Amino acid sequence: MSNYDLWVFSAGAVAPPLQEAIRKFEVKEGISCRFTPGKPEALLKAIRDNKQGDVISCGAEYVHDEAEDIGVLIKGTRHSLVCRRSVIIVDRGNPKNIESLEDLCQEGTRVGIAVGGCLKGVWDDIFSKAGLIEKVRPNIVEHADACGSLMGLIHSGRVDAVIGWNAFKNVWSESCEAIELPRDLQVYRSTAVQTISFTRNQELSERLITFLLSPEGIDIYKRFGWIHPPY
Repeated sequence: MSNYDLWVFSAGAVAPPLQEAIRKFEVKEGISCRFTPGKPEALLKAIRDNKQGDVISCGAEYVHDEAEDIGVLIKGTRHSLVCRRSVIIVDRGNPKNIESLEDLCQEGTRVGIAVGGCLKGVWDDIFSKAGLIEKVRPNIVEHADACGSLMGLIHSGRVDAVIGWNAFKNVWSESCEAIELPRDLQVYRSTAVQTISFTRNQELSERLITFLLSPEGIDIYKRFGWIHPPY
C-alpha cells in the first residue's frame, strides 16, 4: 500500500507555488501527497508507462492538449489557474545593460531560447511581432529544453539573456532580473491543472483542484509572481 493519498506531478518551473499550496491542502484535508516535479515530457511518459498519478500541472495549455491526445488526462477536468508574462531575463545586476529587444540584436550579444516546455516558440512570437527575427537569429547561441535548463544558461554565463517568464525573478530571485517588454509584444501562457486518467481518487483530486482555484490558492501563486485575470 502507498503511504500517500494523492500523487501530484508538476512541470519544474511551476512547482514552487504548487508545492506550497499542496502543503496547505494537506493540513486542511488531513491527508498526504506525493509530489514529483520534472520536465513535462518525462513526467507524461512515466505516467503513461506506469499508469499511476492523480493530478498534474504544466505551464502551457498545449502540453495538456498533447497529454489528452495520448489518453493520460481526463478531458473536461482541466482548469487554468493563472498566467505568466514574457520578459527578457538577465543575470543579476544586468552586466550587459540590456533594456530592450533591440539590445538582444546587437553584435556580440548571446541569447538563449527554449525549444521545449512552456516557453517553446515564445521567442518566435515576440520577435516576429517586433519585426526583429532576422536580426536576433544570429545571436541565438543556445537552446534549452525546459525552464530550468534555460535558467541554467544564465547561471553558467553561457548567454547574456534569455526569453523567459516574469515569475522567474521570484523563483530565482538571487540570480536574475526581468526586463519588461512593451505590452503589444508580450506573450501570456496559462498554468493549468488537470486530473490524470489513472487517478485512484477522482473526488479528492477534484477537491485539490478546487482549492487551487480558490482565493487562498490563487494568492499563493500571486506571491510567486503569477498573474490572475484581469491583467
